[in-house]
Amino acid sequence: MRKTVIGAILLLSTLWLSACGQTLADAVNPSYGSENDCGFVQNVYGQRISWKNNLPIRLSFHSSIPSEYYPAIEAALKKWETATGRPLFQVVAYNVAGPLQPRQDGVNMIYWMNTWEANRTSEQARTSVYWVGDEIREADIRINAKDFSYYVTTPRSGRDVHLESLLVHELGHVLGLKHKDAGGSVMGTYLASTTNRASVTKTDVESVRCEY
Repeated sequence: MRKTVIGAILLLSTLWLSACGQTLADAVNPSYGSENDCGFVQNVYGQRISWKNNLPIRLSFHSSIPSEYYPAIEAALKKWETATGRPLFQVVAYNVAGPLQPRQDGVNMIYWMNTWEANRTSEQARTSVYWVGDEIREADIRINAKDFSYYVTTPRSGRDVHLESLLVHELGHVLGLKHKDAGGSVMGTYLASTTNRASVTKTDVESVRCEY
C-alpha cells in the first residue's frame, strides 16, 4: 500500500481508498487536538473523520450495477449493522440514472465501472471520501468491473472476487475506517481472489464504536 499526501483543495478534503493504495488530502483547521485513531482515517490535525451523528448514511445504487448483485451489496450493509447493533446505512434509491462518472455531487453513490485507469488495474474497488474538518460529507464507491469478475456464492474461476467481502471492506471506508492488516480485520489492504472475508470482526466493531 502506498500513501501520498497532497495539498488541500478549497475547504474540502478528499480521501481515495482502495485495495491497493490511498491518497490523502489535507483537512481544514479544526478546533480540537489529536486523538487516538481507533482505526479511523485522521485529518492532518489528528482528528478522526466520521459522519458523527448523521446516521444512517444514505446510499444510492447507480444504474450501472447489475440488479443480480443488489442482494450481495445489501448483505454487506447488513453485516456492519448486525455486528455493531446500529442502523448505519439506508439505501434510498436503486437504478439511479446519470453519468458513469463518480464526482462530488452530494450523493453517496455506488458505481459499477466498465472503465478503469490503465495504471491501476490491480485495484478491485476505490472509495472516495469527502470531509470538512472532521465530518464526512459524502462518500462514493466505484467497483472495478473492467479488470475483475465477481461472484456471490460460487466462483466461476480462480480469479473471481467475492463481492460481499469487497463491499464490506469498502463500506468500512465509507464509515471512515482506514486499512488494518492485523487481527483478521475486514479492513485488510488486500482481498485475495475467491476469498470470503465478509465477517466483521470484534476488532472492527471496537473501531466503529469509537465514533458511532
